[in-house]
Parts: sequence; structure tokens; C-alpha cells
Amino acid sequence: MNAHIHHRAAAAYGQAAQTIPPLRQIVMLYEGAILRLQEARQAILDDRIEDRHRAVSKAAAIVDALHGCLDFEAGGEVATHLDRFYTYVSFRIRQIDIANDVSICDELIARLGEMRGSWAALENAERRAAG
Repeated sequence: MNAHIHHRAAAAYGQAAQTIPPLRQIVMLYEGAILRLQEARQAILDDRIEDRHRAVSKAAAIVDALHGCLDFEAGGEVATHLDRFYTYVSFRIRQIDIANDVSICDELIARLGEMRGSWAALENAERRAAG
């Protein structure tokens, strides 16, 4: 049963990746990372260590995926800046599990929120230009 659910989820993801514009996908990934960090923050406040770790791991996986998709040839200086940003965020995300500190969550939620806003602005501009 679990394999069947995994297969259905992978198929749905593949279909979504083909139908959702790339900038929208990036915004959605940022939203997912922010949501996971909000969950980690609440888990810290509720002293739910396993839930915190699970949420931190999911946020880290999202940031690592964004980082892994950088195209340094096409992206030039922007890709270099994003590389530094993702490296820093990845480092700080992992510190949440070590320090069990909501202030790290707050910092990263704010930083990722700013970047999410920038990507959303690009998405909106592209949408306006298209039509």
C-alpha cells in the first residue's frame, strides 16, 4: 500500500511539474520551506522534538533541492548570490536541531519570506507580460 501511495504521489508531482510554470514552482517551494519552519518553530514551543526534527528535515530538503537546481552558466551572478544564500540557509536550518532555538526559525522564515516575495514579483511580472 505504501508503495502505491508513493507511486501516485510521484506521478502527481511529475504532472504538476509539467503544468505549473517554473517561477510558480519556485514560489511554492519557498512557501513549503517557510511552512515547515513555522511547524518547527511551533514544535520547539510545544517541546515536540521529533516533530521539530521532521519539519527541519523537510525544510532542509526543500532548500537543498532549490540549491541543487542552480544553473551557474545561465544564472551568472544571480546564481552565485543564490548559491551563497542557500549555503547559509542550509547551515542555519541544521542549527535549529542543535540549538532548539525559535529565533533561528524566525530569522529563516523572514529571510525566505523576502526571497519568496522577490520570486513572486518576478512571477507576477512574467504573467503580466504574457498576457
